[in-house]
Amino acid sequence: MTEYAVVTMLTALVLIWSGLGNPSPIQKLISAIKSFYGAFSFAISVSS
Repeated sequence: MTEYAVVTMLTALVLIWSGLGNPSPIQKLISAIKSFYGAFSFAISVSS
């Protein structure tokens, strides 16, 4: 179980570190999720 945590932490660090100065892949993922959630919540509110 600890191996999975270590690998996940190292992967996250690499993704964050690779995008220093530019929007990192993690920041792009977060903005994509926010955008999807906004569109999803709009679709749900319209259909009600």
